[in-house]
Amino acid sequence: MKSLSLGALAGALLLAGCQPQLTVGEICRQDPQMCQDLNRDGWCRQSRAEVIRARHQEANSDDPLFLYDQLVALEEYVDCMGHVSRIVNTSPAKPREQERNRYYLAGLASLEALQQATQGHSSPALSLYHWTRFNDGPALERFLEAEAQGQLAATRLKRLAGIYFSAEQPQKAREYLLEVIEADPAGARLDEQLLLELGFTLERLGQREAAYLFSYLGQQRLAQGGAGALAGHLGIGSRQAAELRQQAVLLDEAMADDSFDRESLNL
Repeated sequence: MKSLSLGALAGALLLAGCQPQLTVGEICRQDPQMCQDLNRDGWCRQSRAEVIRARHQEANSDDPLFLYDQLVALEEYVDCMGHVSRIVNTSPAKPREQERNRYYLAGLASLEALQQATQGHSSPALSLYHWTRFNDGPALERFLEAEAQGQLAATRLKRLAGIYFSAEQPQKAREYLLEVIEADPAGARLDEQLLLELGFTLERLGQREAAYLFSYLGQQRLAQGGAGALAGHLGIGSRQAAELRQQAVLLDEAMADDSFDRESLNL
């Protein structure tokens, strides 16, 4: 089954709405149903918050991208709670451990119910989700048809398309990913998965220097080293790699100032 990495998909989460943003606590007080199936004792706090925010945004919008957000957030939450249930479980289980198991199962049930409810949905994002998760051929056909008809206007849809096409159609992927950066250079600068995916795509196109720049920045965002290994992988000598790292600093500053210029990189 073809699958996008969870991190790559998760990078498309939670587009902020126009209304004032409520805290998780405020959302739960206003609408307890959005929170009642989720753990409350401190475990998996970040992924729990993402689920609640995605639910709130979806409830106040008719944009199916928020259903996609909710699916990915639930996946992360269920994965986290499953891990918690395994590492804290003892025999015989204590009441709090039993409660964590119950919330894990409740989260899993919510995820499976939403997966079932969105099967066959016409949204390109949801179609791609069902293809990558369940090898759903008709879903892939819907996504590719939407792409062929130019329906991927939203920046997050372009990001998903870029990730999908990176392996088999890198030239098309490059255009989508660069359009994402051009739409919000400062935001893209902080998106390590986007940077790494563009680096991978440029490598496949033989643009080694540009591939080094974006891959290096992505690695730095992930607090990973390996600049020497990256240069070796791309066949770039140490002197040229040092020069490229200086260029990467300038590129990072340009993106932070929303002044990204693809032409200066011959892209």
